[in-house]
Amino acid sequence: MPSTFEWTISIVLPLILTCVALNNGFTPDHNNTEKTATGIQYFKLWFLYMFLDSAYATFFYLILLPGVRLIAFRLPGSVVPLHDEGLLQKQEEESIDISLVWPSPSAIAKLPQDWIVVESKDDTSMLSNDISGKDGASLTIITHASNNKKKRSAKNKQKQQIFKQQHHTENRSSTSAQSYYLNNVRGSTRIRQACLRIAAAAGTLVSSYILCSLTSSLVSLDDIGLHVPSLQRVIFDLVCGCLIGSFIVIFIFLIELQLEWIKIIGYCETVVPNEKFTINIIWDILFHIGVSINEEVMLRGWMFSLGCRGLLLSALPWFQDNPSNAAIFAIILSTTLQSTLFAIMHYSSPGCTYQSLLNLFFGGIAASLNVMVAGGTVWLGGGWHFGWNIWMGHLLGRSTSGIPMSCALIAIVPKPDTSYVKYHGGTNGPEQGMLAPIAYIMGMILVTWIYGSQELGAWKARLVTDAI
Repeated sequence: MPSTFEWTISIVLPLILTCVALNNGFTPDHNNTEKTATGIQYFKLWFLYMFLDSAYATFFYLILLPGVRLIAFRLPGSVVPLHDEGLLQKQEEESIDISLVWPSPSAIAKLPQDWIVVESKDDTSMLSNDISGKDGASLTIITHASNNKKKRSAKNKQKQQIFKQQHHTENRSSTSAQSYYLNNVRGSTRIRQACLRIAAAAGTLVSSYILCSLTSSLVSLDDIGLHVPSLQRVIFDLVCGCLIGSFIVIFIFLIELQLEWIKIIGYCETVVPNEKFTINIIWDILFHIGVSINEEVMLRGWMFSLGCRGLLLSALPWFQDNPSNAAIFAIILSTTLQSTLFAIMHYSSPGCTYQSLLNLFFGGIAASLNVMVAGGTVWLGGGWHFGWNIWMGHLLGRSTSGIPMSCALIAIVPKPDTSYVKYHGGTNGPEQGMLAPIAYIMGMILVTWIYGSQELGAWKARLVTDAI
């Protein structure tokens, strides 16, 4: 359980940062109804938001975590060492549980011969057709699991021992142990990871509300894309974005399937056999709702939209005769900075390479366009983000930026030949593959065709008007 020190910090730190906002020139001027700001104030406000967001996310996480751990402990197939905080934290932070046997040997046995990965005596994984005919080779079908364990009792003491045994296995890298480039966890781990993401989303929304309330002379919820033109319009943007994000992921999936980069091995499957698909998919949905809210508001709302305002104010002296050009400069630079941060945030993701970072940078550009064509709101981008993630990672059984899965509507395995990693993306998933940029372009074409340029023009004009 969280210590007294952790509770104290999680409560005191947000209060301190709120006081900083009140005493550093960010308080509203009630005698002046117009917004007055400088570029440097916007940048200071953005950094303050980042700290406040992190502080509130930690606070909500500590509140939710004890109850979520108890729920996880009671789930089918759970291995939750409740009485060992160190093991609990290690389990909740892992991107792959190497104790799990998935795909199952029976599923692998149904694959074509050149898709089956075998293991020789020296523990070197290779394709079966590469070593056929060699004398003296002792071969067995393997998965990414380090060992096969018998089913154990559901008692907590035994669960804790199982967990310790699983994490003292031979020290092999997760990539070399994953013959089929997949990251898998138990449903009882996914619910706790979803708790972290929901807490982050709550922290984002609460810190945004607090700062916009305290700094109304500088920035409002409208300015960071959280305004609600109408309920009907918000629903339209969310649904439209979700459909576009889903469509382009399905496009990637069908092309990969047609080119035989991946193969379907089952439907409505869970990584742990005695877990429930319907229960596990709920954790995945909650996880990606949290991701979409947190990243869209933080990156596209605060960094991109607020960045455009700060950069425009800073650039106006360079474009004295043409504020419209200053706005274009600010939009391009803010898009670049936001996309760069978006890519860097995924640097530590399993299987990440320079190719995936470049693809994610391009995805950040597409996300900025979503904000602009929707008139400055984040609802369209939030729908796209959710549709992209949930279909790629959990409905179509692919990895999304290395995020592990506990179930899949359509279970697949990517081709294990290492020469195919550049096509299907390997451990990191399709976001590292060669089809991702094409999907982003398709998405941008679709949102431009559906929304047109009218709202983009109005948003840019409002940006200029507010600045001058």
